Amino acid sequence: MTDRTTPRRRPARLSRTALLAAAVLASSLVATPAWAAPPATWTDPDNPGLAQALLTLGGWVVGIIAVIALLTYLPSMIRGSRGEGTLTFSEKSEWFGGPRTGVDHEADEPQGTGGASARW
Repeated sequence: MTDRTTPRRRPARLSRTALLAAAVLASSLVATPAWAAPPATWTDPDNPGLAQALLTLGGWVVGIIAVIALLTYLPSMIRGSRGEGTLTFSEKSEWFGGPRTGVDHEADEPQGTGGASARW
């Protein structure tokens, strides 16, 4: 069985595409550049050299990175925690925001009741 609406849709789609292309072409031909001159009271700015521009932009980037790094490491610098597992692997569990002394692991052992055995 064939779709009887397909032949009818093709001319409509083609005409819509042609109309859109004509509108885009017409709008690009109608648009003209502005030929206005800048006011006479404006002065030409002195453009910095390439080296000065790169140093200025690079200085801002390096400065922002330095401020972020300082704000990141400042709390540990104030606490004075030196060498406590920094940049090394530690087998101890880490609880972020928890007590600094750690957690009592003896309370985690099962008491022999409950669980999957269905005994209470």
